Amino acid sequence: MAENEKKVDMNKVEEELRTLFGQQESLRQQISVIDNTILDLSSVLETLDFIKSEGKDKVVLVPIGAGNFIRAKVVDTERVIMGVGGRLSVEASIDEARKLISDRISALEKLRLDLRRKLEEINAKISELIEQVREAGEEGG
Repeated sequence: MAENEKKVDMNKVEEELRTLFGQQESLRQQISVIDNTILDLSSVLETLDFIKSEGKDKVVLVPIGAGNFIRAKVVDTERVIMGVGGRLSVEASIDEARKLISDRISALEKLRLDLRRKLEEINAKISELIEQVREAGEEGG
């Protein structure tokens, strides 16, 4: 009977490990998406800074999709059209846009930190379960 109980426990541990590995991968993917979004938003901040300080009448390349660009002259260095989600855009001053983007970056950094903490907890639990499996293998073998 003890053998069956041990086998059931090992099945339970294996199932828990599979679940934890799935959660681990999901968290890694979420962190990667957040990292990429933060990089994109940081690039936007740099672009806004350039436009505000040196952009007037400069010719810039504007992406039109699929890696293609057109040349355009910057005529307004005070206002920007910002996407706010759901295909909705609003006009804002560059300073307002910078503030909104900086706030979004801060929120994403906090979320990334929370996800990394969860990932560390999952990694610790995985290590603990793997140690249990190793110890059970040594006892049984």
